[in-house]
Amino acid sequence: MDLSSLQVASPLSAAAWMALAGVPASIILLYFLKLRRRPVEVSSTLLWRKSLEDLQVNSLFQKLRRNLLLLLQLLMVALLMLALLGLTTSGTRSEGRRLILVLDHSASMTATDVAGEPILGSKPTRLDEAKRQALRVVREKSANDLVMVIAFANRAQVVSSYTADEYELVKRIEALEPTQATTSLRDALEVAAGLANPSKLIEPQEGEVATEVVPPEMFIFTDGGFPDVEDFSLGNLRPRVVLIGPKPSPTAPFEGGSSSTSPGVVAQPSDNVGLIALQTRRNEERPDEYQVFGTIRNHRDTETRVMATLYAILPDDGTPVIEDAMEVVLGPRSDASVLFDRRAPEKGALLEVRLDVEDAFALDNRGFAVVSPPRKCRVLVATKGNRLLLQALQTEASQLLVETQVVTPDQLEQEATRNALRAGQYDLAIFDNCAPAEPPECNTLYFGAMPPGEPFAKARTVANPILLDWDSTHPLLQYVRDLRIIAVLEALVLDELPPAARSLIESDKGTLAFVTPRSGYLDAVVGFAISKEDRPGNTDWTLKIGFPLFLFNAVQTLGNADQALQGRLIQPGDTVTLLADALAESIQVTDPAGTVTTLKRNSQGTFLFEGAQQLGLYKATWENGSSHFAVNLFSPRESDLSTRGVPPEGTDQEFADEFKIKVGASRLESAESIVAAQRLWWKPFALAALGILIVEWYIYNRKVYV
Repeated sequence: MDLSSLQVASPLSAAAWMALAGVPASIILLYFLKLRRRPVEVSSTLLWRKSLEDLQVNSLFQKLRRNLLLLLQLLMVALLMLALLGLTTSGTRSEGRRLILVLDHSASMTATDVAGEPILGSKPTRLDEAKRQALRVVREKSANDLVMVIAFANRAQVVSSYTADEYELVKRIEALEPTQATTSLRDALEVAAGLANPSKLIEPQEGEVATEVVPPEMFIFTDGGFPDVEDFSLGNLRPRVVLIGPKPSPTAPFEGGSSSTSPGVVAQPSDNVGLIALQTRRNEERPDEYQVFGTIRNHRDTETRVMATLYAILPDDGTPVIEDAMEVVLGPRSDASVLFDRRAPEKGALLEVRLDVEDAFALDNRGFAVVSPPRKCRVLVATKGNRLLLQALQTEASQLLVETQVVTPDQLEQEATRNALRAGQYDLAIFDNCAPAEPPECNTLYFGAMPPGEPFAKARTVANPILLDWDSTHPLLQYVRDLRIIAVLEALVLDELPPAARSLIESDKGTLAFVTPRSGYLDAVVGFAISKEDRPGNTDWTLKIGFPLFLFNAVQTLGNADQALQGRLIQPGDTVTLLADALAESIQVTDPAGTVTTLKRNSQGTFLFEGAQQLGLYKATWENGSSHFAVNLFSPRESDLSTRGVPPEGTDQEFADEFKIKVGASRLESAESIVAAQRLWWKPFALAALGILIVEWYIYNRKVYV
C-alpha cells in the first residue's frame, strides 16, 4: 500500500481526540493501583502483626506485572482510535473524481423481479435496487469526490448537482419516487452532458496553477427498456451501464427475429402479462352499440390463463361496476385479443379493463377508456352548390358523424345565420369561395378564401403552384398520401403567416394550407378553391381518394366528432391539450387521486395540462360543461421486462453488441461491479477491536491467567 495515498477523515474534533488520548493512560494507571481490601480483625494473627507491618508497602502504587488483559485492552483502544481516524486510500491522484449517477425511475422500474428483503411488507422493486447500488457509491466515495444525481423517465430531472455532502446525497436518493411514465435516455444524457462538459475554460489568475479537467464518470442504473440514442455526442462523459433486474439468459440469435428491446435477437421471457392496447369504436353493423377492443401480451415462456373484466365507472363517486368478463388463454410469448360489445350510452361511459393475474409488473394490468355520448357534430356549409364538396360530406362514414346544414354565401349575411354563428350553434363551419363578415364562434375550414381580419387582408393570388411538402403528422392530413400528384391552377397565399400558425401544405409559390388558433378555436385555410364559376376544375384533388379523407379528418378534428371514440392515446407524463365548449377563462382538472388543478387559457385559446402523471381517468370541468380523458401506459417497451445492456453469457461476439445500449456511434459498456476509488479502513479496524473485546471478555470470565 502506498502510504502517500492515505487520507484522514475523522469525525472527531481536536478536543475529542485529546480526551480520547487519555484513555490508554487511564487504563495503565488503574493497573498500577493496589487492590484495596476491607480490613478484618482475626485473633490468631495478632501475634504476627509486627512481622506483617514490615512486609507491607507503604506506597499507593504497586509494581506493574505482566497482564494479558491489560495488553488486550490497550490493543482494543488503539484499534478503535485507528477506526476513528477514518483512514482511506484513494489511489495516487490528489484530485477527487466527478461522478454522475443516472437513475431510471420509469414505469418498468416498479417491477418486483429483483432479490431482496421486503420493504414495509412489499416486495423490493428495481428502483429500490437501483437506489441501493447508487447509495453504495455515495457511501464509498472519497472525501473530495463530487457526485451529481440525475433521475430520468420520459423526462430528466437533476436530483442533486455536484456536491460532496454525503448526507444530502443519501437523503435525495432515498426520497426518489417511481413514476408511471415511459423511458427515454436522451433527455438525461443532454442534461448530464450540459452540466458535465464545460462550454469554456476559466483562465487561471496570476500565481495560480491551471489544473487538468477531471473527466466525469457516469453510471446509468437502468433495466435498458428504451430505444437507442441516435446522433448524440457524449463529449468527455464516460458512461457505463449498471444493469438492474434479472440478467439475460444465454440465447441464440435467429434470422428475422425481433424483440421490443433488441432487434435481431430472441426476446427474453419475463414474468409479466399486460394490456398493450385498448380502444373503443362504434359497431359498424349496429350503430347503437359500441365495441371495446383490447390486446393482451404474455411475456412468459409458459401458457397463461387470464380473466379480463370490463368495469363501468360511475361518474359520481368512481365506483366500478362489473359489465362483462371473459377468460383468455395466451400461449408462451404471444398476444391475444378481448372484445366486449356494449349498447351505446346516452350520456357517455367511463370504462376500465382489469386483468386478474399475479405478475412482476402491476401497472399494465389495467386500462381505461372514455366513450362520448352518441352525438353528431353540427356542420354549416356555405357554398353556391359545390356538388363535389357536398358529395364528399355525404359518404357513409361521414353521415355517421355529421349533421350538415347548407347555406349560400348570400344567406351568410342574413341575421338568423349570423346570430347562429355568434351563438356557437355549430361545431364546424365550412366556407367555399366565401367568408363571413366576422369570425364565428366555432372552428372553421376555408376553401379558396381567407378568414376575416387584418392578418389575412394581404393575401395574393398565384398561378400554377407546385406542391413541394406537407405535414403528414397533422390530424387533418392523416392517411392523405396523394398530394404529390395533384394539380392546382390558382391559389391564395400569404407572404407571412399569422403568429402561432402551422403550415400544412407548402408550394414553390408559398403556403397553400395552414391552421391558426383563434380565441379557443382553430381556423383551417386551404388557399386553393375546389372549383370556381369561371374555372370548374381549379384542382383535380377531388378526383383522388385523399380529398374525402381530408374532409373526414376535418370533421373529426375540427368538428370534435366522437373524439373519445378514436382511441387517442395519452401516456403518463404527456402534455394534454384540452378544449372547452364555452369560452371559459379557466377550467379545473381532477386527477385519479382527487387533486384539482386550475388551468388558464393560453394565447392559442387552449388549456395545457402537464399533471397527467398517473394512470386512470381525469375530469375537466368548466362553467357550462365537462369532459373526461383517460391516461394509459400501453407501452410494449415498458411491459417487456427483459433487460438490456449486458450480453448474455455465451452470445456470439457478432450479436453481443445488439444487447448493448447504443449512444451515437458508441456501445455502452457495462459495470458488472462498481469498485470504489477508495478503500475504507475504519471497518476492518472496528471489527478487529470487536474481536479483541470478545477475547478479553472470555479470558476475564473464565479466570484465565497468562
